[in-house]
Amino acid sequence: MPSVHRQPKFSNPSLVWRAAMAIGNALGGKLGGDPAADRIDAPALPAAANDVAEALEAAVGAAVEPPAAPAEKKVDPLLNSLQYLARRWGRPVSRDVLTAGLPLKAGLLTMPLLERALERIGLVHKTKRVALRDLAEFDMPALIVGRKGQMFVIIGRTGRHALAVFDPLTGKEGEIQSNSAQWRFRHQVMVIKPSSTREGETWEGADNGAIKQKHWLRAAMAGHWKSVWVVLLAASFINVFAVAMPLFSMNVYDRVLPNKALSTLWVLAIGLLTVFAFDFLLKIARGAIIDHAGRQIDFRLSSVLFDKVMNASVSARPASTGAFVNRISQYEVLRDFFTSHTIVMFIDVLFMGVFVWVIAMLIGWVVIFPVAAAVIAIIGTMIIGSRSAAVVKAALAESSMRNAILVESLSAMQTVKAARAEGQFQNKWEATILASSDTQSKIKWLQSIAGQLTAVVSQIASIGIMIGSTYSFSEGNISMGAIVAAMMLSSRVIAPIAQISAALLRTSSAVEAYQSLDVIMKLPDERTVRKSFVTRAISAGNIEFQKVRFAYPGTDHYVLDQVSFSIKAGEKVGIIGRIGSGKTTLGRLLVNFYDAQEGDILIDGVSIRQYHPAELRRQVGLVLQDPELFNGTVKDNIILSDPEASDERLIDVARRAGVEDFVSRHPLGFDMPVGERGFLLSGGQRQAVALARTMLIDPKVLFLDEPSSSMDLATERQLIGHLSRSLAAEHTVLIATHRFSLLNLVTRII
Repeated sequence: MPSVHRQPKFSNPSLVWRAAMAIGNALGGKLGGDPAADRIDAPALPAAANDVAEALEAAVGAAVEPPAAPAEKKVDPLLNSLQYLARRWGRPVSRDVLTAGLPLKAGLLTMPLLERALERIGLVHKTKRVALRDLAEFDMPALIVGRKGQMFVIIGRTGRHALAVFDPLTGKEGEIQSNSAQWRFRHQVMVIKPSSTREGETWEGADNGAIKQKHWLRAAMAGHWKSVWVVLLAASFINVFAVAMPLFSMNVYDRVLPNKALSTLWVLAIGLLTVFAFDFLLKIARGAIIDHAGRQIDFRLSSVLFDKVMNASVSARPASTGAFVNRISQYEVLRDFFTSHTIVMFIDVLFMGVFVWVIAMLIGWVVIFPVAAAVIAIIGTMIIGSRSAAVVKAALAESSMRNAILVESLSAMQTVKAARAEGQFQNKWEATILASSDTQSKIKWLQSIAGQLTAVVSQIASIGIMIGSTYSFSEGNISMGAIVAAMMLSSRVIAPIAQISAALLRTSSAVEAYQSLDVIMKLPDERTVRKSFVTRAISAGNIEFQKVRFAYPGTDHYVLDQVSFSIKAGEKVGIIGRIGSGKTTLGRLLVNFYDAQEGDILIDGVSIRQYHPAELRRQVGLVLQDPELFNGTVKDNIILSDPEASDERLIDVARRAGVEDFVSRHPLGFDMPVGERGFLLSGGQRQAVALARTMLIDPKVLFLDEPSSSMDLATERQLIGHLSRSLAAEHTVLIATHRFSLLNLVTRII
């Protein structure tokens, strides 16, 4: 096994040089020197440790690569404030736990992300603008942002004007004066407290202290109910204004024309134009509010949903990726429901009663005709709506099947072509399209029937009003103007019914979409946070499997059955076995992709279930046999594990993983494109990039699953050389392989 080179602090360069020369003479034949030579010619005595490394490289022929100096981390005042507040309220304080899965901007927390992080750990906030001298004691602790961007956590009062604060930039506590010129005025203050005791927003002992989050839909709608009420109020005024035109017409026919009262005409016209102006402004405002709220709900829904998908347990995900994608896409249906004018339509339906009352005041008993028409239309649309619900459900199932076939065929296009299976997939596709087309035709047919039914009923109502009003007019009970106004208002009674069918269809689709999304949102989350959660860090890297039994979801075949072994920190262990013996499964269990059905897995004597997934995967690196790359560049795929990594670290891990060997020969260097799923790279190159990506975070434990299976012999020798020099003594390494050459890196075999 190759020796591990470290870079210690050198107090006596001459002693170090003599030791280095002795090692070089002893190992020269093994590490690239001339085995026939009696000794290695040494260059002049260097004066520093780096010169020693360079001399060893020149003499021995093996590159001794000192690790790149870690880049200085940016100070994140919001994250430091969050950690302080979390510690104060007994919540997790680890950076990895608090920011896991959050889309940090340039590696820093932002105010919107702070709100999401607070919600995760069971804290709520309320923002207000207040002068510090007026800040109540019960509103502390609070986060304050000054006019010039200063930020403090206000801890409490220490005097009449003195406030104890925590400075997130320095990490120290101090004191400020609330009556000073800087803090005399009102500032933005975020009061942060534990969640309230309402159901769904707190933690309960019955759930082992797990912090319960708000229902996902209610959380997405939170903060937008005010907009909903404003829209409803605007819709109410718009419906009231709808009475203005019929009343104007009635007065023109009954008063203006018989009396030739032109001045009255102009007064009525000006009043009507004023109403139209307000009606126009209200409709514009209503549309703008719906659009703004819709965008906010859209962003919130999509963020919550994607966050759930990313953090759901791997074992709970559906087997069909296409069906899963289709289920996720249903959020668009739910979004369209909330951003459409469906809610406004319900207000129009409620105002049908107001219009019926006005018509009754105008033409008396003749109102029975529009009322009868409305009842018939409502019954018809309800029957059609009940039929459409089943059709919508069938359409959703067919859409899932269609997406499953599409995703499966596109992701394995080369395999389909190689197997000459295009015809089979074409047959499946056309069958699903035919079924989907039939279902869509049924939906359109039902919509057409509803529309035609409403139109016919509206026409019959108009005829009934004309006939009934004629008799009533001949008896002198109503005026001509009343008939005209009633005819105009009757359309306002029937018009909303024409929208009921479409609204019911959208509602059915929204309900189906909600149920579909709710299935996703109920998937078990692998990062459950508890009130009493203790953040554990992996310090050494000892591993122990205790009678582990595991079968993949949906099967009853145990891939691992009563498997027990232990690995000490710093050991380099090889894992060999026949195909399907569970070598890869060991790695997946080690990073907690799946839970063992029986037994336990310990790291540093602690069950991996007690580690937060972010902490666990920060210290346990897994490189799978067939690694996944993402469309972009080589650099993008390497720094995926640490976007803030410096160029020095990037080059360092690229050299140690063998990426530098092919990147240095490409004109674009690290900007070399990898293509979708890495198809522009060879299998060996993909493995090298994946290895560099894992080495970038410098995990305590490294699991390599057939790291050279796609490499040629020369590339494999280079990889072995790189690994032998880069794996430190304290790194625990497990290598699952069929190649005996890689076993030179290990000290024992399982």
